[in-house]
Amino acid sequence: MYRIKGKIDSTNAAEFEKELMAAKPAELDASELEYISSAGLRAILKLAKAVGDVTVNNVSSGVYEIFNVTGFTEILAVNKKLKEINVDNAELLGAGANGRVYRVDEERIVKVYNKISNPPEKIRREQESARRAFVHGVPSAIPFELVRVGDELGMIYELVDAKTLGSVVHNNPEKLREYALSMSALMKKLHSTEMEKDTMPDARMTLRLWADIAAKSDYYTKDDMQRVYDLIDSIPLRNTFIHGDFHPGNIMVQNDELILIDMGDASVGHPVIDLLGTYQLMSLTPKKNPNVAMRYLGMTTEEAVKMWNMFIRDYLGTDDDKAVAELEESLKSYALIRNLGGIVFSDVISDEKRRYFSSLIMKDLLGGIEKADLIIKAV
Repeated sequence: MYRIKGKIDSTNAAEFEKELMAAKPAELDASELEYISSAGLRAILKLAKAVGDVTVNNVSSGVYEIFNVTGFTEILAVNKKLKEINVDNAELLGAGANGRVYRVDEERIVKVYNKISNPPEKIRREQESARRAFVHGVPSAIPFELVRVGDELGMIYELVDAKTLGSVVHNNPEKLREYALSMSALMKKLHSTEMEKDTMPDARMTLRLWADIAAKSDYYTKDDMQRVYDLIDSIPLRNTFIHGDFHPGNIMVQNDELILIDMGDASVGHPVIDLLGTYQLMSLTPKKNPNVAMRYLGMTTEEAVKMWNMFIRDYLGTDDDKAVAELEESLKSYALIRNLGGIVFSDVISDEKRRYFSSLIMKDLLGGIEKADLIIKAV
């Protein structure tokens, strides 16, 4: 990354342009840039024509105004310098695969993103998805400021006196059924919300990404992977809102109202894609690994499974234990697609064990594939 310093004006713009064209950087760091004139902007424009997309990062408010007024924010990716905040003494509200949520003060929380799985463009996409969902009546927290937290990025949300649904249920077990039904109502709200055509990605893409990771390894045969891709492609496409990571750790409770956060995987599609993630994190995985529920949901395995059982019965509109069990088995095949790719990433077990567990996952997935469409027909 090329760092721009001081002032760039007619006295040094020629030298600035010469340095840029020699280095041809795709990213410019403007954290120490105090001023830039039209001559300096022309040098950056020449660079952009030579290398293609150019990103200017860490721009101060004053310098950003220059880029904005001259129209450069429309032709270049110009990002303001981020405010830095410290969460060392902040209350941790919850943690998940994508990051941690802290309370900053009485009115705000911050979601701190794990660097590996959350590049800046994904975070900004989440910001746009949350705004689009809010406009369509989905109860969601609005992310209003991207910040830096140490060497990670964070998003500030305005949430007064809000806690994760998991922690609320854990501390108020007598309200478990009440919140399970509220959670079901919230998911029904999402899955009845129509989005404009071509404004959000196809929810099946997330499953394809996990399958692609699995297919690049040598753990699975081509024939088995083709059956997995066929299963993904068999999911009907709908234009209804999908959260993509719907569980009690990504739902905040504010004045007894449930409000969604973490819109990084928001998309449109069939409800099964939301259900598979909820089932996996609230029932399927915690039964095998009891630490998962408390780590990601803020509640015990017993609470998570009990809440899932109440939630899914209300969502499906049935108390028939046999019917629910059959639909959960149907859902399981879709849920296990994530595990195919996830086991490839695992760095806590040996390659021998990864191969062993990957064979079990694939066998389990394919074993229920013939009845997988039961859940599709039910929802």
